[in-house]
Amino acid sequence: ARLDCGELASTEDSCNAAGCCWSPLPDGTSGPWCFYSSDNLPSSCFVFQNSTSTAPFSPSEVAAFQTNFLANVDVESVGAVVAAPDHDTPGGNYYYHWMRDGALSMRSLFASADLDSDTKSSYLQSYAKWVVGRQSAVAVHDGVDVRVEPKFEIPDGSVFAGSWCRPQNDGPGLRAITLMMYAEDLLSNDPKDDFVTSNLWTGDSSTVNGGAIKFDLDWVVSGWQSNTCDLWEEVQSTDFFWNRVTMKKAMLMGAKFAETMGDSESSATYASTAAAIDAELDSHWTGSFVAEESNRQKDGAVFVGFNNGYDSSDDRYSPVSVEVAATINVFNTAFCSEYTVNTADSAAEVPGILIGRYPGDTYANGNPWVLTTAALAQVLYRAATYTITTSAPTDEALEQFSAALNVDFPSDASGISQTLAAAGDSVLLRLKEHVGGDGGHLDEQLDRNTGAQMSAKDLTWSYAEVINAMKARDDWVAAFA
Repeated sequence: ARLDCGELASTEDSCNAAGCCWSPLPDGTSGPWCFYSSDNLPSSCFVFQNSTSTAPFSPSEVAAFQTNFLANVDVESVGAVVAAPDHDTPGGNYYYHWMRDGALSMRSLFASADLDSDTKSSYLQSYAKWVVGRQSAVAVHDGVDVRVEPKFEIPDGSVFAGSWCRPQNDGPGLRAITLMMYAEDLLSNDPKDDFVTSNLWTGDSSTVNGGAIKFDLDWVVSGWQSNTCDLWEEVQSTDFFWNRVTMKKAMLMGAKFAETMGDSESSATYASTAAAIDAELDSHWTGSFVAEESNRQKDGAVFVGFNNGYDSSDDRYSPVSVEVAATINVFNTAFCSEYTVNTADSAAEVPGILIGRYPGDTYANGNPWVLTTAALAQVLYRAATYTITTSAPTDEALEQFSAALNVDFPSDASGISQTLAAAGDSVLLRLKEHVGGDGGHLDEQLDRNTGAQMSAKDLTWSYAEVINAMKARDDWVAAFA
């Protein structure tokens, strides 16, 4: 298979100048035109540690992460999730409720946190009420629906009035996913649960806009093709992989949930919208990796999308698919050469790899991020579990995993599963190398040269992703037993 050496804008001249091979493919054939020669292949700096005997983070370390995570949830008792309790970061004040961070963090709380059901429900109900309130907030920017506003003031919940990258259209789908997960849990105990029918799906558009879930899902139906800012709030497009894949999941879940609520018309609308979004995902596969967007192809947002956008009902981008394996291979190689800390860690045989936002990032000097590194670990743990519960990777996918992780795989499913889990451990062990002495605190970034934590202090999303990764590991341990 060809390993991509260029970008969509590459020409024969620029490809040759980079020391790579140029050979156009026939129409309808997937793959790069600019690729590395077989005797000049770049290699991953991934350091594989072949052991799963001890979890990369101890139970006490995970408990400390969770304590710090929960300190950022339901802040000031208003249901908001603060992005970080840090008023002075390279990006300014983080003491706001970002709709994206909030939805993903509350999803983590529901699905991954070690809390009893009553405590989880209390947090989720506070969050749901906050969402209902924000959906009815006064719009302050012409042409921007409050549902796609990026962030809100804490504690009063008003729309952030300052200049910012907007709209951000991933919010409605992400909120709906989290609230549907919670609603499904409530309805499993009481099919007529009052909180669901009064707040989340009322069946009456005049009552809280039909409910927080329906109001957000209906926005996705009408707005999924709209122009939006990216996950990192820097560039705009109508076709980000992250937005597409999470919106599709929201529609798939929404179709089932609407049927549960007796709304077959909405169910059909959501199902058809999911199919339309799915058709657009094809263009993101370059033949070598899944691209976030044509102008920023190699982006850690794709790893986060693999985890948050996967739906078993259609199994697209399963964690053992060749698309996922190849993307890990290409991205690992890209991020190896991006950061001095990766080179130094690999030379010192520190397991794993650190992942950032995208090659060439300049925000705060461009660094590895805690959340994208943890997201890669979660993908690998999910692949390990999938291998023994559903199916093993194909030979083509294993070839990609092998190159990405610098390991030869055994032939049996059990051995493949354990190898993938060990790779997940390796990623978190490198992360632990740089955060383990910080008393259970997780910041936004790791210095590209030293690996020291930096930028926003106690970033809620960082905690959520590490907690998710460790929960995915626990799921693998239970499945493997």
